[in-house]
Amino acid sequence: MYMPMQNLCGNFTVNTDKRDLSKVYGLDFPTIIAPGTDKVGAVWAISAETGKTLWKYEQRAGVFSLVSTGGGLVFGGDANGRFPAFDERTGNVLWETNLAAPVSGYPITFSVDGKQYLSVAMGPSGVANSTLRVTPELKPSTTGQVFVFALP
Repeated sequence: MYMPMQNLCGNFTVNTDKRDLSKVYGLDFPTIIAPGTDKVGAVWAISAETGKTLWKYEQRAGVFSLVSTGGGLVFGGDANGRFPAFDERTGNVLWETNLAAPVSGYPITFSVDGKQYLSVAMGPSGVANSTLRVTPELKPSTTGQVFVFALP
């Protein structure tokens, strides 16, 4: 299993001020980076058979949805617009591009006339915004886009 993780914590408190419409479900929940790290995003490879962590990749930007291919690749993006391909066995980054905006959509693969493609949507999202609040040095674009890549 390949899991995108956020090393974030929050202290939830009830806000009873009904006039404050900025509070989701009447809660205040400021996000903070988990104690003991400065890395917000992580990808964990976990064995479904044993439950053991096979590898872990950590980085400053929050990591979002992932997709794995039958060819041994795991693709996933982050809040800063980076979109890497990991080796499913080792976690090594084999390829990476900067798509400029948060990778907020789920990557998908599909085939046309025997050729495999990978598509992913970019743009702002609530999850991206929460991770960017704790990494103010990251300044991705807010432009919504869709990218499609042909796989070899």
